[in-house]
Amino acid sequence: MKDTENDNEIVEEELDDSVVAEEHAGDAIAKLKGKLKEAEGKAKEYLDGWQRSQADFTNIRKRDEEAKVEFLKFANADLVSQLLPVLDSLELSLPHGNKELEVIYKQLLSVLKSNGFEESNPVGERFDPRLHESIGTIPTDKSEDDHKILEVVQKGYILQGKIIRPAKVRIGEFKE
Repeated sequence: MKDTENDNEIVEEELDDSVVAEEHAGDAIAKLKGKLKEAEGKAKEYLDGWQRSQADFTNIRKRDEEAKVEFLKFANADLVSQLLPVLDSLELSLPHGNKELEVIYKQLLSVLKSNGFEESNPVGERFDPRLHESIGTIPTDKSEDDHKILEVVQKGYILQGKIIRPAKVRIGEFKE
């Protein structure tokens, strides 16, 4: 019977050892699961940070491209502004019948227009102080001509949608 008791003790010890081993393994698994969860959290945090950085970089690149386009649009604005008096002089000489100057004027205007240049000759339009510069009024007996541009003294010019020189105008003033 002693052998049976010893066998039972050995079996119980083995069971106790296996239970302890299982508990120890369970603790190790729980620790590993905790570390895995922590690592997954960090990986998600890093991925989110990386994605934000990528989005920021893309936005910066877009803004940079837009700034370059805007810069290129107006890079020649100073040159065009310096050419305006030449354009005005050519235009003033046209009524005097010089055909050679007319050809030069049209060529210059064509080159400027192909680069986003527009003339502003607003006769008949309503006066807008953002677009026009009033240098006087003209009395009128027509109520529909009140605050309308009746005379352009000097043309205005627009480059790429931006006014580089407002038109100098005289505005109708209705008097009963």
